[in-house]
Amino acid sequence: MKNYFLVDLWIDKNKKFPYLSETLLSKIEQNVKKNKKVILYLNKRWAYDLLLCEDCHHIKKCPKCDISLSIHKNPEKLICHHCMYSEDIPLECEKCQGTRLKNIWVGTEQIEEHIKKIFPSINIFRMDSDSVKNISWKKQALENITNAQIVIGTKMITTWFDFRNIGLIGIILLEQELQIPKYDTEERIYSNLRQLIWRWWRLWQESDIIIQTLAPKNEMIQNIIELNYKDFFKKTLEERKLFWYPPFLEIITLRYKNKNKQLSIEYIQNLKASLDNFNTGKFEIIKIDTPIKRDNQFFTKIIIKWTNIRKFLQNIKWEILQNKDLAVIFE
Repeated sequence: MKNYFLVDLWIDKNKKFPYLSETLLSKIEQNVKKNKKVILYLNKRWAYDLLLCEDCHHIKKCPKCDISLSIHKNPEKLICHHCMYSEDIPLECEKCQGTRLKNIWVGTEQIEEHIKKIFPSINIFRMDSDSVKNISWKKQALENITNAQIVIGTKMITTWFDFRNIGLIGIILLEQELQIPKYDTEERIYSNLRQLIWRWWRLWQESDIIIQTLAPKNEMIQNIIELNYKDFFKKTLEERKLFWYPPFLEIITLRYKNKNKQLSIEYIQNLKASLDNFNTGKFEIIKIDTPIKRDNQFFTKIIIKWTNIRKFLQNIKWEILQNKDLAVIFE
């Protein structure tokens, strides 16, 4: 048996720890006393910043990609991590003109720290890509999970491990996953949560499921709560068609990396110029030469949209095969 609770974090929240509702904390305490295991799910170990209106719960999105914009402090901008579109941080909501705009962010380490302060005597295990890095760590994680009363984790919870004696599944902040810069982000959220919930459904375990959110009016969240896949599927297809995304068109990313920032910029600019020479006007070719630094490498990329892109890339076949720093990613 499953009992669903949708918690509005604007109304129900702990004063010291705003991303932990009183409902969730109460349910954690009840289950710990019953010797039941508690699973707290957060989509990513990293903390993401997004801008949300307190009045209408609108989340600011990129006008080109239909994914959430990230808040950057230096410079103070809203930036899309997919196409690098940017704009100034607004003073009012574009949907309702309200001025109560809130910066939202939280990560697994932060949640672990807060839970330990609230329940200092409880055995807690955080399971993410930092704590489970390889097979030997996975074996240790299995032992830690068995002994832990509260497990805080990311998506690997939904796929890697089988849990028993689950009394509570708490989803910390559902909409934060909207920050992932992919056109199919909402579909991934829907899929991840269904997988998370149905794992325990198959085991016929009696448990409570608490979904915390700052956007309870969000259409996607309502579809998840109601298990309304039909409407979600219909809305997703309409958006894909509007923004030229699969299955209506193909998307391929050419991503280049170089330790030298300027060389990374120049390479992707030259590659874009080369592709433009072969383009008859059908293909949308988007150059993103604002480098993103990861592990001391500067990444730039080109996004190509249209049909039969593989044939189009035959024009630069040898460049793709010979350059180990150039990756072709099929979205």
